[in-house]
Amino acid sequence: MLYRRLCSYVTYSAFFLASYLLAIDGITSDLVLECDGPIVFDDENKTVTAHDGASLRGDDFLLLAEEITWIRSRGEAMATGDVCLTKGDTRILADRVHLLTQNGDYIAWNVTGGSPPKVFIAETMEKNASIETFSNAQFYMSEPSLFEPNLRTSRYSVDRNNSTFSIKSSQVRIGETLIGVLPGFRSRKNEGFGPSSLFKVGEDSVLGWYGELEVNYSWEAVSSQAQLTYYQNRGLFMKPTISFDKKTTNSLVRTRLSGGWINDQGTNLGNDLRGYPIGQSRSFIQLRNLARFNDRWRSATLIEWERDSDIIRDFQRNYFYRNQWNQSHSELTYEGNGYSASILSKWQAHEHEAKIEQLPLISLEFGPVPKWAAYHSGSLHFARLIRRDELGNGASPIDRMSLGYKIEKPFRLHRGIQLTPSLATVHQVYEFDSNSMDRTFGEYGIDLHANLHQFIPFKNTVWEIEKVFHITKFSLGVRSSKLLSESPSFITPSIYPVIEDLNLAPLDLLDDSNNETIVEKDLVRFGWENSFWGKWKDANRKLLSMRAFYDLWSSYPEGVDGTRFLYGDISIHPSSWFSINLRQKVDLKNGKNYRKSYGVNLRDGRFQGASLSYMSYLNFNNYLYSSAWKRLNEKLFCSTSALYDLKQDSLTYWRGSLAYRTGSSWIWDASMTQRKGTRKENNTEWTIGLSLSGFKLNRLTEPDGLNSL
Repeated sequence: MLYRRLCSYVTYSAFFLASYLLAIDGITSDLVLECDGPIVFDDENKTVTAHDGASLRGDDFLLLAEEITWIRSRGEAMATGDVCLTKGDTRILADRVHLLTQNGDYIAWNVTGGSPPKVFIAETMEKNASIETFSNAQFYMSEPSLFEPNLRTSRYSVDRNNSTFSIKSSQVRIGETLIGVLPGFRSRKNEGFGPSSLFKVGEDSVLGWYGELEVNYSWEAVSSQAQLTYYQNRGLFMKPTISFDKKTTNSLVRTRLSGGWINDQGTNLGNDLRGYPIGQSRSFIQLRNLARFNDRWRSATLIEWERDSDIIRDFQRNYFYRNQWNQSHSELTYEGNGYSASILSKWQAHEHEAKIEQLPLISLEFGPVPKWAAYHSGSLHFARLIRRDELGNGASPIDRMSLGYKIEKPFRLHRGIQLTPSLATVHQVYEFDSNSMDRTFGEYGIDLHANLHQFIPFKNTVWEIEKVFHITKFSLGVRSSKLLSESPSFITPSIYPVIEDLNLAPLDLLDDSNNETIVEKDLVRFGWENSFWGKWKDANRKLLSMRAFYDLWSSYPEGVDGTRFLYGDISIHPSSWFSINLRQKVDLKNGKNYRKSYGVNLRDGRFQGASLSYMSYLNFNNYLYSSAWKRLNEKLFCSTSALYDLKQDSLTYWRGSLAYRTGSSWIWDASMTQRKGTRKENNTEWTIGLSLSGFKLNRLTEPDGLNSL
């Protein structure tokens, strides 16, 4: 007993002596060295060695080992035997660690560590300032196991300060099984890299049995996807996709190129929209590009080509509902100070859909520019228009030019109240092969605006609101448009088909982009806009926004089918988990419904959510759509959605899915989908899939990803 007390006394005395010597030596007074065994001092080498459960603690690290040797003159520590180093949110286990206590740099041998749930195993790991280098390393998304995917490479280096990393050629493995080899590269992003994959089997009542394999891989600003689907009765469908997304302070480039091809082995492929038989070789290509070079220049391109009208409908059913009208165009825009210019080309990419080609459409706009105590606006539009039918046959081109000008003068009647009279004119010229026609419209208008605001002393900690700011705006607009002149026997060219606008109709003469729809009219429109902003601590958010516009009175010439609209929309979102949206547009003259859409959305963090929407457009449909999802636990996720036709009293679409994440990076999912009541999309489909999340965020930890119908 006396011997144990003596050893304990010697140990504690050595600890206090070591701490004292570290402090007076000028190294640091924040280091604490402890151990269960004796501490040995070497005055000649100025070293301290701790044995048996040694620990060295600093401000931002903790080093544990069987033995720690401290060289005080150089501020170096060598730890051996079951070494554990914790620094920040990273913990490593190693056979041996060499640590510099002044700056936290270290070298570790035979190391295992990571930031949960990510795990790495490396022969050596070296930290030098902000750069970490791994040699002969393996990277896992979770605890290594027989079926856990991993990436193996001879060298991986990451710079934490500027978020860059480089990796040499690497192997993709599942457990110990080699799946593929990836080339080495450098990147300016440190958001993870590597592949993910998905395999599923299913049966479609139209396409039959199929098996699908999807592989995703991304590096730096490039991401790629390869999808192979084998249909038992139709053949092999291939769909490659490559995307480029890069953003800097002054520029942005987003490009996506995808396509699909199949040698369709179906016995009865049917006819396309033109009534022509569909061939066996079927394919499509889609290109989307958006580029912003600086604050001035912007370019946008969309090209959608299909060999037949049903390739998307047959093999990309989930994509078909939002891809029924193809667009192929390219636009270059320049935004100046008070003016803008753009050149747009729009063409018929394939022959099974009739199109109005614009080759080109040139637009110049300026204003409102203050000059001579008034504000001036103008526009110049030129377009060469060619109507093509579904066979690709084009009519004679029509050159259309429109020149518009507007002058307005605001008068301040009172604080927050403003009266603005205006004059505007538009001159239109149409050039045909044999003749030309022109006409000129004039318009005068008066606008009365009243803007009010107030602070509302409302406080609610549940909704995280400590103050409410209310802004309201009243407007009264009067417009009278008259035909000033026109060519003899002027007939408005029938260029575009009549498409009902579901949004608020334009009020000003210059705002009507479709020149053919301009007619004489007298119109009085009342508007009321509201917005409520909530303040909580140093953040603000919009709690409610409301707009309502009512055509009080309108008059049109005899023979013109005039309209009077009531348009309103309300968006209520007092918190991030609850929102209500309502929108409606009605023609008050004939009672025609243009749009009715109401919806409510609920979201409980990332664990569950639900939505219910009502939609009615142009008196042609009457739908109720609902969706719900719930994360039962961290491994189990389920979702459902349905579309009910109130007019036909039938369930036209429903889908249910269940996903289960195993203890590693694998996800099992099952789904069943049914569509009915449509012309060609009626089908029932079920699938069972197995996906590999790879080195990407597991989708079961992401918010709701349901696609809206």
